Amino acid sequence: MRKLATEELGVVTMQRIFNSFMYTEKISNGESEVQQLAKKIREKFNRYLDVVNRNKQVVEASYTAHLTSPLTAIQDCCTIPPSMMEFDGNFNTNVSRTISCDRLSTTVNSRAFNPGRDLNSVLADNLKSNPGIKWQYFSSEEGIFTVFPAHKFRCKGSYEHRSRPVYVSTVRPQSKHIVVIVDHGASVTETQLQIAKDAAQVILSSIDEHDKISVLTVADTVRTCSLDQCYKTFLSPATSETKRKMSTFVSSIKSSDSPTQHAIGFQKAFQLIRNTNNGTKLQGNTDMVIISLSAGITSKDSSEDDKKATLRVINEENSFLNNSVMILTYALMNEGVTGLKELAFLRDLAEQNSVKYGVPDRTTLPVIKGSMMVLNQLSNLETTVGRFYTNLPNRMIDEAVFSLPFSDEMGDGLIMTVSKPCYFGNLLLGIVGVDVNLAYILEDVTYYQDSLGSYTFLIDNKGYTLMHPSLTRPYLLSEPPLHTDIIHYENIPKFELVRQNILSIPLGSQIITVPVNSSLSWHVNKLREVGKEAYNVSYAWKMVQDTSFILCVVVIQPEIPVKQLKNLNTVPSSKLLYHRLDLLGQPNACLHFKQLATLESPTVMLSAGSFSSPYEHLSQPETKRMVEHYTAYLSDNTRLIANPGLKFSVRNEVMATSHVTDEWMTQMEMSSYEQLNSYIVRRYIATPNGVLRIYPGSLMDKAFDPTRRQWYLHAVANPGLITFTGPYLDVGGAGYVVTISHTIHSSSAQMSSGHSVAVMGIDFTLRYFYKVLMDLLPVCNQDGGNKIRCFIMEDRGYLVAHPTLIDPKGHAPVEQQHITHKEPLVANDILNHPNFVKKNLCNSFSDRTVQRFYKFNTSLVGDLTNLVHGSHCSKYRLTRIPGTNAFVGIVNETCDSLAFCACSMVDRLCLNCHRMEQNECECPCECPLEVNECTGNLTNAESRNPSCEVHQEPMTFTAIDPSLQDALPQCINTQCNQRTESGDCFGVLDCEWCMVDSDGKTHLDKSYCAPQKECFGGIVGAKSPYVDDLGAIGDEVITLNMIKSAPVGPVAGGIMGCIMVLVLAVYAYRHQIHRRSHQHMSPLAAQEMSVRMSNLENDRDERDDDSHEDRGIISNTRFIAAVIERHAHSPERRRRYWGRSGTESDHASVISSSSEGCPFFFPSSANWKP
Repeated sequence: MRKLATEELGVVTMQRIFNSFMYTEKISNGESEVQQLAKKIREKFNRYLDVVNRNKQVVEASYTAHLTSPLTAIQDCCTIPPSMMEFDGNFNTNVSRTISCDRLSTTVNSRAFNPGRDLNSVLADNLKSNPGIKWQYFSSEEGIFTVFPAHKFRCKGSYEHRSRPVYVSTVRPQSKHIVVIVDHGASVTETQLQIAKDAAQVILSSIDEHDKISVLTVADTVRTCSLDQCYKTFLSPATSETKRKMSTFVSSIKSSDSPTQHAIGFQKAFQLIRNTNNGTKLQGNTDMVIISLSAGITSKDSSEDDKKATLRVINEENSFLNNSVMILTYALMNEGVTGLKELAFLRDLAEQNSVKYGVPDRTTLPVIKGSMMVLNQLSNLETTVGRFYTNLPNRMIDEAVFSLPFSDEMGDGLIMTVSKPCYFGNLLLGIVGVDVNLAYILEDVTYYQDSLGSYTFLIDNKGYTLMHPSLTRPYLLSEPPLHTDIIHYENIPKFELVRQNILSIPLGSQIITVPVNSSLSWHVNKLREVGKEAYNVSYAWKMVQDTSFILCVVVIQPEIPVKQLKNLNTVPSSKLLYHRLDLLGQPNACLHFKQLATLESPTVMLSAGSFSSPYEHLSQPETKRMVEHYTAYLSDNTRLIANPGLKFSVRNEVMATSHVTDEWMTQMEMSSYEQLNSYIVRRYIATPNGVLRIYPGSLMDKAFDPTRRQWYLHAVANPGLITFTGPYLDVGGAGYVVTISHTIHSSSAQMSSGHSVAVMGIDFTLRYFYKVLMDLLPVCNQDGGNKIRCFIMEDRGYLVAHPTLIDPKGHAPVEQQHITHKEPLVANDILNHPNFVKKNLCNSFSDRTVQRFYKFNTSLVGDLTNLVHGSHCSKYRLTRIPGTNAFVGIVNETCDSLAFCACSMVDRLCLNCHRMEQNECECPCECPLEVNECTGNLTNAESRNPSCEVHQEPMTFTAIDPSLQDALPQCINTQCNQRTESGDCFGVLDCEWCMVDSDGKTHLDKSYCAPQKECFGGIVGAKSPYVDDLGAIGDEVITLNMIKSAPVGPVAGGIMGCIMVLVLAVYAYRHQIHRRSHQHMSPLAAQEMSVRMSNLENDRDERDDDSHEDRGIISNTRFIAAVIERHAHSPERRRRYWGRSGTESDHASVISSSSEGCPFFFPSSANWKP
């Protein structure tokens, strides 16, 4: 392995070169950095505030003109001729950049004020001069919604923007504490109940996270939403998660047979408001309101007594709150008829007219009178109930309102809105708003790279996190991150005090000392001085002026200087070739599998982080002229050519990495004699600012960021070690690959993560490392891998090489196969070795899960062998591969053995989320992260877990002109058809040794070597995992996910299986009940974020191979696991939240104990596949 890193990758040569460079030392100053960064963000927000103010002035001036010459012209969005619009990538839909258009509420009259035509020129100018702007709009109080640029928008039915959170929070920016009471007593008909449920949903959709909400149902008892225990006691901030849970609760309301006890409903509502007020610091302008959706009918026997009791409760409870609670009642009409007594009662409730019922006032403070409104089947709930806030006082607050991120309904990506109300005197005209691309607003935070020892995050004034290093880049998000407090991301001792200061002091800094054993992974990766028991962390923060956001710069070990390259010159012999070969017209271009490439030279790719304005780079197309400017600037040793918008340090990084070009070209020629090139897919080097140099030179996707790939992150986490990553499906078309990577440091004497200045990587074919195993240890293949098996495992327990990964009949896909899954007997035993393996937990807030994973000790000295007595059937030996993060193991099975590892094949849910034992064998898995929605706090146990590292981003492939694909030759032709021996074909680029016929079962009489697309995985005609290859194979060819084998086993095996299934029946039942109790879970694992076969439509579903012949190499190690198969993921199943039905989540246990195999025992379920 050291030879591979030294010779093929050039690590030693590159480290020697970096040793020779001159560096400047710099002490990171968080206080000055946060000032500069906050100024940049403020300038961006100011641009949009200027746009909003300009639009507001035009609207208000237009209204003055409207009074003398009415402005009423309507341009309906849904009647714009298609010829007036064209597709715009910034908006991801067809738009007209010259006009605005309107959508109307049902209540708009023909004389309503509409300034849209006067706004056109101003809105168009705004769009031209301000990058990052998406939609601009004016939403009038009379019900007209004007949007620019014009596009077909919400064309089914009317459109009521006035009940949207943006409008509500702008015209009533004060926080609102709301309790909705839904009457579902015996007197409420199904029709009335449906109106009430729909009305409650409208209220939920009209509020945002600055408000607090609860929903109650009342009949003879009161019920609250049971999806979070805190809902029984407190109001909860109206975050997207709380609104989702409340919406589910509302949808589940059923009619009751008991009469409605209104008094207990109001008592509970007041109790919730009082508890919430006592538990939080209440702002002076908070509005408190109870909304009752009721038929107004009380029990027949004591109607007047019930009414009096209800008014008495309201009078008493509201007096405790200084009569500050308003009551709004909505009368549910019964088939067009509503009794006058019921209406009078509901009006008395709204006006809190307790004197009428003989209940004296308990305080001299006046009540805040509400209103009563009648609802029927014809009522437009958005226009009536959705505008409940008009009853609340309008405090005429003329301030900009900033929303938290949300998904763009029409385009793609995440946006946030800056909005302001428009007034004519005291008359509210409506609001103006600008939707801003979140990726642009946050680019300075997302791509912050002042030094290797620092990072930054952005929160709002409530502590909600907008951007943090552990979050995916906004450019790639389609859903907003869950509202999560910063204390959960910075989960280290003493940060709670720092958080309090950040939220209460506009500008400040604080240093805390953190024990290494309590550190965060992204802290450890930035340490420049290791070996100490604790390290210092500096937090410097500043409120971004004129906004509600707070920026914080964090410096790890602020007292230790960081090194930065001094000015360098490029290597005279090296040629700088930018990766845009499609623009440059490279004469010697070829195809490297599916990528446009060249063998002439490595290419340089600058990712978004290399640019001063990353968003601008990502959002606008690169042109040939821009590429020529980059090349000229980066090659200029005179320093006279103007900077084309790159960060200052990027040129030095490009010039530093240019020294590897000659090394790679020379090694390419030498390796061709050793035929090693036949197994190498590509070589590359990446720097912290996103400079990527790659060979063969290849066209890359613009959004690609090498610093967020697993091979880069793993190498930085293992400084100085050869780091294995994979296998994963190569996006460039090479099939499954394994990467080895290695850090380069500013000095050989400083090998800590915090001194990493580059990472080098090389991709090998999946089968190469198994070939190396067989060549070095011939014993691995002496019986086809049945009794003696060899494997390579990296430091998290994932297999890099194993017989099942290369067997045509092994379980697929081949990524993320863990030792607990493939070698459960070994896994069970090594868990008993102290200090070798640790089972860890981390909290993933992007999908609200607790991740369980393993970390193996790479400092292992000597060999590991069987520790547990009685494992006479199976012996293993495990040893670390020196200088790497990997281990090599040999397993020798002399007879069948039984081992247990809990693994789910349906999803990643752990079999028991209530406990985790270090020596209990289970596959890496996840549990729901229990968050108290009312406070945002975690349970005590989960609050101790660190936050998970950033998830690997999905890669996308840069499509090239189809005509080029047909015209260009392959860069490397390995001549698969001429390779007649298995050893010459095995693991070679683009080659497969075809062994199994198209039925997936029958072995070929004569195996042969062929290109991957002809027999992917060694099965003739098996479909390629690449989408563009799917149409190449006829329907008559069996696909990999259809391969099954009939379960055959002797009577003894069947009896054994039956006994064990009965033994586990109680466990399975309890587990099933446990799983049903969880309401949501991410269906995708963090580790499944790479481009993988199972993410594509032609998934190779996991197969049940249970006869001895067809199980092949996996037939001898028996284990218990859950093996429900599931179909390929549909978009619906990829949603962040998904409810669990019993059939979908039920697990079956599998036990085998004989060499012939044992039948599988499955519980009946509609979701089982034959």
